[in-house]
Amino acid sequence: MSPVPQHIDSQAAGRQLLVGHRELRAQLAALRSVLDEEGGLTAAVGGNGDGVSLVQQLRARCLEYCLGLHHHHTMEDGAFPVFEQRYPEIAPVIERLREEHRQVAAGLDRLTKLVESDDGQDLTWLRGELERTVAGIEEHFVYEETYLLPALGVTPPGPTS
Repeated sequence: MSPVPQHIDSQAAGRQLLVGHRELRAQLAALRSVLDEEGGLTAAVGGNGDGVSLVQQLRARCLEYCLGLHHHHTMEDGAFPVFEQRYPEIAPVIERLREEHRQVAAGLDRLTKLVESDDGQDLTWLRGELERTVAGIEEHFVYEETYLLPALGVTPPGPTS
């Protein structure tokens, strides 16, 4: 096992986690808006060609989001050994976060495959899949903010963040 790097500033890492969550939440909002634009899903699949461009936009935004979240989780996973060493009392929290990272990655992989294979004909079903994935990601963010941030000396955001 390689040595745990000690140069990580816990509070700075916690603040960066919040910045990352804000950015990822904004990207999710943009991803959702792609499905809602131009009068909603009915107009998007109305046969006038908008469905194809909508799916192309969705693919691009989904790939961007998936890459951003993967990078975010990779950074967190790299810091977790430091946090476990410094704050052994939160080891169960970190283990749950690692497992959630694996689950989120699997969910995003399924969503990416679905978006890549979708031809724009069933955006209502695609929206449902996106909402299920988003709900799991948001639950993960809230858990992380509630249980990890205080241990790092960072005040969690309020419920309206």
